Order: sequence, then structure tokens, then C-alpha cells
Amino acid sequence: MNLAFVQRVADPVAISAMQSMSEFGIVPTPDNFAIWYEYHAGVNPELKRTIDVFISNKRGFDGPALEELHTSFFSNSKEQEVLRLTSLNVMAAAQQVLDLLDAEKPVDSRRSPEAAGIQDPSDQSFARLTKVLAHLIAETGEMAKRSDRLALRMRHSAEKIEGLERTLDKARRDATLDGLTGIANRRSFDMDINELAAQAMNTGEDLCLIMLDVDHFKLFNDTWGHQTGDEVLKLVVATIQQNVRGQDRAARYGGEEFAVILPCTPIAGAATVGENIRQAMEKQQFVARESQQTIGGITVSLGVACYDPGEPLLDWIGRADSALYQAKHDGRNRVCSA
Repeated sequence: MNLAFVQRVADPVAISAMQSMSEFGIVPTPDNFAIWYEYHAGVNPELKRTIDVFISNKRGFDGPALEELHTSFFSNSKEQEVLRLTSLNVMAAAQQVLDLLDAEKPVDSRRSPEAAGIQDPSDQSFARLTKVLAHLIAETGEMAKRSDRLALRMRHSAEKIEGLERTLDKARRDATLDGLTGIANRRSFDMDINELAAQAMNTGEDLCLIMLDVDHFKLFNDTWGHQTGDEVLKLVVATIQQNVRGQDRAARYGGEEFAVILPCTPIAGAATVGENIRQAMEKQQFVARESQQTIGGITVSLGVACYDPGEPLLDWIGRADSALYQAKHDGRNRVCSA
């Protein structure tokens, strides 16, 4: 038997801890071993004083008492994990010692002095210690199995939670996107305009709004059908998205009306964005997907308004809408600024 190995395994603190558990009739579990290992190591004065009071008052170490000790000094602490790891390491080494001693019993003459010095196997105290060791090793093994099962359940739970989070994210996206065009819906617009108006109040930056409406859309729907009308709305959204920046927020305001919120943009810049959208739409030659029939150009009218800090949001939206209807009144296919 390797001398260094025996000296390492025969940790006097661990041996003392197991002897105390045997002496007081304590069930040798990893948690109980952790308590008595720390007691004999002397690294926790508060724990040592508490146990000494238990002993001096001849208070028994029953289950509730041990649970109270473990909760008070180990639960929710780094020391708990350290001592559990120590317990596992000592038990693994102790099992090797027991195996080696059992293997050497038939040939006593071959036993090294160091191994013999651990204890004489015929000694009753050694027998008790061996029993404690065996029980503790078994309990440690069960604890490892329980940990494995718990880890498996936690992994399954984590997978379920991830699935639920993905479902929730999709539901949130669906709740803020227009089902037909994929652009932000009216609910999302309402949230965005409140958020961006508050930011503009704090920073003093310009904030503009474009309201856009497809010209003669009702007549178009009546003539070519709603499915073709839906294709027109998708084309309008694609054109808007091609002409705005990443910080801009575009949304379907309702029906064939759309809105674009432009942070950090003065009224002249917003009018330019609106004109770019108008020209891009005017140049499109729309082809009905089902019939492949060329229908011609689609035009839009746009109204632009700049936010006046402190102005009620409905008033600001109303001014942009008024500018839009002025564009329609003036002949459509144009941009008007409030």
C-alpha cells in the first residue's frame, strides 16, 4: 500500500468526524458528515461552540437538531458545496482503504505498518468505524443518483421553459404586427409614438410624423377584388421600408392608411422622405399576381407634421391627418406639410 496514499486517506479530521457520528448514534449522511467534519476541523468557531453546548447540555443529536445545524451553518452558502465536495472525496478515498484492507486480511504479514496503524480490524471501534464508512459511502452514492435525476428533471424543465419563451415571444410579435403586411400594427404604433414623444421631450430633438393613404383604394378594391387590393398594400409597405432608416418606425394605422414616425428629423427632412416614398410608388407598375395583368401605377397621398413638445399626441396625429386630407383635396399623389 502506498504510504502517501494512506496518509492522505487517513485524514484525522475525517476519522474524528466519523467516530463522533458513531459515538452519538448519528445517521452517517453526507450532510451530517459535513457538520462533523467542520466541527473537528475547527474552522467554524460558531458551529463548534454550538455543538459544544449541545454536548455539555447532553442534548441529543436527533434529526431535527442536525437539520437545524445544517440549515444554520451550511444552507445557501459556498461552504456547503465545499464540504459536500470534501465529503465525496473522503468517501471515495475511504472506500479504497476499505477495499485494500479487505484484500490484505488473509495475509497479515504483508500489511504495511501504516495500514496496520489505522486500526486493528478486530478492534470493536474499528468495526463501528467501518460500518459508519460503509453507510456513508452508500448515502453519498444515493445523493449522487438523486443529483443526477434532479439534473435531468431540471434540464427537461429548462427545455420546456425555452419552448414556452419562444411561444411567448411569437405571441408578443403577433400582437404587435399586422397580420397581412407584417409591418407594425396600430397597437405597436400607439406604443412607439408615446415612447418617441417622451424621448423628444427629454432631448429636444425634432420628431416628425408622416400619415400616408393609398389613392382611390376603395375603387381599386371594387374593380380588381380584395386579394389584389391586399397585394397593393404589401407593395406600399415594401416601398415604405425601402425609403426609411433603421430608427424610423412604420406601421399600418388602419385600412389603407399607414404612418411613419421619424425621430431626429426636422419637418423638411420628413417631407423629403415622404416625397421619396411618393415617387417610388408612382414609378411602380403593379401586376396582379393571380391574373398577371398589368394594372398600372399606384399613387399615395401623404401628410407631414412635426411634434410640438408638450402637445397632446392626438392633436399631433390630427395635424398630420389634416395635411394628408389637404393633399387629397389638392389632387392626390402629393405631400403636404402641416
